[in-house]
Amino acid sequence: MTSFLSGAHGFSFKDLNVINAAPPAGDPLNGPIPDLASQIAPGALHDSAERCDAPKCHPETRVAVQGEIYSWIVHGDSDPAQKMVKIRWVTGPAGTGKSAIMGSVADTCKRDGVLVVAFFFSASASPDRRRKTALIPTLAYQLAQRLPGLKDSVSQAIQNDPLLFKKNLHVQMESLILTPLRQVTVESKQPGVVLVDGVDECEVEQYAGSHASPRAGESIERTKDEDQLEILEVLRDAALDPAFPFRIVIASRPERVFREFFNNESHKSWFAPPPRSGREVQPQRRHPFVPPSEVQ
Repeated sequence: MTSFLSGAHGFSFKDLNVINAAPPAGDPLNGPIPDLASQIAPGALHDSAERCDAPKCHPETRVAVQGEIYSWIVHGDSDPAQKMVKIRWVTGPAGTGKSAIMGSVADTCKRDGVLVVAFFFSASASPDRRRKTALIPTLAYQLAQRLPGLKDSVSQAIQNDPLLFKKNLHVQMESLILTPLRQVTVESKQPGVVLVDGVDECEVEQYAGSHASPRAGESIERTKDEDQLEILEVLRDAALDPAFPFRIVIASRPERVFREFFNNESHKSWFAPPPRSGREVQPQRRHPFVPPSEVQ
């Protein structure tokens, strides 16, 4: 190789150190964690550039529901029968400020040092925010960033199964989040929350031949309800796992799949009513998807 000093003269060097700039083995620019980062939806993070114009609650509005959500995240439920319930639902028609509430709660948690990871679905945003594919990798990436002890276990899971990102959500949750959590010590008293907003805006992920029909060569298309239910079920299963110390808040419109899933006395929810003059979002209890005037 020709030296860039070839032919030069009149130079002298003192205390010259030659540094090898080649990336060492295990360099952070290569390996499983960057592989994980390539599978996430960056725009779905609560503080992403893509969400810079996302609505936020005015400091003096929606105080009641924000306060209840935050108090539940940090202190749990005052009802002894609800102490072990770690998943809640924020619901209301379109335009009632659900995303604003979730964004403001995320900001408050971050400000107060409460661990928060989030995924904001949006049918009008980048493609990876419209599908379920990036959900678990995005949550796992945030947890690995906030709990560095998880990185080795997450990296090992990706190395053990190069096709992990093609597996179903339950397998991804087990491999990327639950198993790593079992292998590290996470302070169970440390408050933390997973916020998943706009699940009703998650569009269906179609797979060729995913459902066999009675007629050969035909297939039955998946529905968005099936994908949305898969998301709900995998989050519920995580919340029930003893290794998972965090609370989960899900926000969506009160569509049928969500009403049926949350129509259970063990799940308390918050209802976001249509905006009216000076009216704040108020928490609903037994009938989370019915406006207060219609609760019997």
